[in-house]
Amino acid sequence: MWVNQLVVPIIALLCLMPRLSLSDTLYIPYSDRNTHTLRNQQELQIDGNYHYAYETSNGISAKQAGLGGVAVQGDSSYTAPDGSIISLRYVADETGYHPIGDHIPKVPDYILRALEYIRNHPYQVRDYYSGELKTVSHDNEAFKVYTRNIAESTTPVPRPRNTTPKVVYLTHAPPSATQANSPALRRLKRQSRSSIR
Repeated sequence: MWVNQLVVPIIALLCLMPRLSLSDTLYIPYSDRNTHTLRNQQELQIDGNYHYAYETSNGISAKQAGLGGVAVQGDSSYTAPDGSIISLRYVADETGYHPIGDHIPKVPDYILRALEYIRNHPYQVRDYYSGELKTVSHDNEAFKVYTRNIAESTTPVPRPRNTTPKVVYLTHAPPSATQANSPALRRLKRQSRSSIR
């Protein structure tokens, strides 16, 4: 009975409170309340190539073109709350994602100088058996990440039709038939079976 004396006033109080509408609780900037789409284009081809573009009345715009999951390029822009226009251009392909925009932090000079030093002073290791110093070659593609100009390839290159997928092993290749039947591997299998028991 005391539960009813407690619950009934709480329910009555909740019913008398003004209802809050969901639109009053969500923050929507005034400039976005009456926004509408000015342009919306979409094109999808049977080979997986696509293109889309849109623009809204509050200054948001984007466009993107892609080649069937191989490469993508595009740009987008919007107006920041402080009134500045934020623009982003990008290319994404087999070499990675490469964005360009004034709002993106630039690579510091000391990083560029360090990469130049590494490129000009290759690492040397002493060969274990002969004792001679050998120069370790660097992957020049790694240095291109910081020096690549996005304007050099604005059109994605299509993948050739007659390519076969290349198998890449992340750790090591699977053992061949001769390795699978080697005495060392059989001994290791016996040891692991006996340790399980």
